[in-house]
Amino acid sequence: MRPQFHILILQCLFCLFCTFCSTFKAQTNPNNINQEKKKQEIDSIIKAFVGINKFNGTALIHYQNKNIFERSYGWQDAEKKIPNQDKSVYQIASLTKSFTALVIVKLSEEGKLSFKDPISKFIPDYPRGNEITIEHLLTHTSGIYEVLRNKEYFNLLHTGKSIAKSKELSFFKNEPLDFEPGTQFSYTNSGYILLGVIIEKITGLSYEDAVRKTILDPLKMTHTGFNYRALKSPYKTIPYSYISKTKQEKTQVWNSTLTGPAGQIYSTAEDLYNYYLGLRDYKIISKEAFKKATTPYLSGYAYGWFIDDLYGKKLINHGGNIEGSTSYFAMLPDEDLCIILLNNITSKKLEKAGNTILAALLDQPYTLPQPKKEVILNPDVLKKYAGDYQLSDDRVIHILYENGQLFIQNNKDPKVRMLAEKEDAFFLPDDDTEISFIFKEGEKGVITIKKGLSSKTAEKL
Repeated sequence: MRPQFHILILQCLFCLFCTFCSTFKAQTNPNNINQEKKKQEIDSIIKAFVGINKFNGTALIHYQNKNIFERSYGWQDAEKKIPNQDKSVYQIASLTKSFTALVIVKLSEEGKLSFKDPISKFIPDYPRGNEITIEHLLTHTSGIYEVLRNKEYFNLLHTGKSIAKSKELSFFKNEPLDFEPGTQFSYTNSGYILLGVIIEKITGLSYEDAVRKTILDPLKMTHTGFNYRALKSPYKTIPYSYISKTKQEKTQVWNSTLTGPAGQIYSTAEDLYNYYLGLRDYKIISKEAFKKATTPYLSGYAYGWFIDDLYGKKLINHGGNIEGSTSYFAMLPDEDLCIILLNNITSKKLEKAGNTILAALLDQPYTLPQPKKEVILNPDVLKKYAGDYQLSDDRVIHILYENGQLFIQNNKDPKVRMLAEKEDAFFLPDDDTEISFIFKEGEKGVITIKKGLSSKTAEKL
């Protein structure tokens, strides 16, 4: 019995040794080590953008058959101290355009329209509709007036008032074209609003139901919808124009009956991941149709997608930016790489964050954003900026020079100190406001104030 006992012990030891070797090999596998390193690198990149108050949301990164990163940062609701989480729901703004375009491409595959069809075929009374094609609308080359330039439309965005489709079209329909169709690129939400009308005419469905039937249901995007104001969900994010450790500025949800096919969709990172898989695996449209939809026209815009050449690779991407919500979705299907970034703050840095993550994944050099630093300017430089500046709506902005410092005051609001970033550019502490001056000999001085998505220009009195 004893020899058998020794054999049994040896067998057990051998099994333990093999298990140890397998575990050790898995732990020291270069691919595992590299993947863990990439996770840490991505986290460091996002935290750098968090550090300058330009990221507050969820990131999901898919690379080579794996979700290598999914993490949330900041507040879903800062007042109630509810953190953002993987299930958080965000408005995706203009990323909506890729959904609208995808439905149009699907209708083309079904033989229900041609990209070369004039829009007069579907909207007979549209001015110059026989010259403007569906392709012009898809690629922002129609010359149609941008609806956000209409003050009444812009003011209605901040209300919950239901707007009839005919009323919505009236905000841009009768304005002259900015240029001849097909000759230039000019990003316009109006064109995608018209695409929504065409979708409804062809399908006999509402725009929302057409998107559900064509995209959301087949791809099981169960947390994606259209009317964010009406959404009841414990994961609904509060929109902020600015958020930091010490300051939170809420903003209003834009009116979805106005943003419509140009920007009304809300979603989650995981639903958008299903969207990526549907595009990558040609579950909605064929490989040939997807290739056409991602072939760039003027200024690198295709059918609902920007097409960029980064590091010698074709990057298919689109962002979305409305007050209080920002999105970025980028993919390299040949590399099986997808970057999804969703924020519930106004941030003009989200695309930069996405491109920095892409650089890290592809082992390319990149730099991390740094907080703005004040520089000290000569008092004579500061003094020349002091004075009153007239806005177009008759309001006055006061720039005050006191004890070697500049202050800004809107009408009779409290004055706030301006910090110089360089000679003609200033910023406010713990704020998203950027202020720049242009002074040319023989001309009136001009001040430009940017905050979030708004930009105001005023002349010195």
